[in-house]
Amino acid sequence: MGMVKAHRYGVRTEWLGGRCLTLESHGKPPLRIATPPDFKDGVKDVWSPEQLLVGSLATCFELSLVAIADHWHVPLDAAEVEAIGHVESVDGQYRFLLIELDARIAVDPEHEQEARELALLAKDRCIIGTALRTPVELKVEIRGPRAAVAVT
Repeated sequence: MGMVKAHRYGVRTEWLGGRCLTLESHGKPPLRIATPPDFKDGVKDVWSPEQLLVGSLATCFELSLVAIADHWHVPLDAAEVEAIGHVESVDGQYRFLLIELDARIAVDPEHEQEARELALLAKDRCIIGTALRTPVELKVEIRGPRAAVAVT
């Protein structure tokens, strides 16, 4: 039987009035969070829960990618991810229907295939992604001498 490692991640919210609140975690600066401007009484220029969810997935995927690349000894020159969450009203309830991750990875040509493999592995092992029911679509562009290659 394997050893169990347990982790806990606590946060606290406090309503500020209207559609705004703060999100805090011990030892970190608070974030101001609000209903997005797409909804009634939404607030511009403030992080929304929807952006935080998409951002959590994108950052988890990228950090997983970096950790796996380090473990596999694949030197990354650069990595970046753009993510889009698709929210629609279904039967009167808003839902995330899809989250797209568009990853761009720069590696030396001899590591292109490994980079594709570790991107897929990072998608499968990202803790945030495994917690979601929403489908995640991954597109990967490997920068190098060859044209971009899509991996789904």
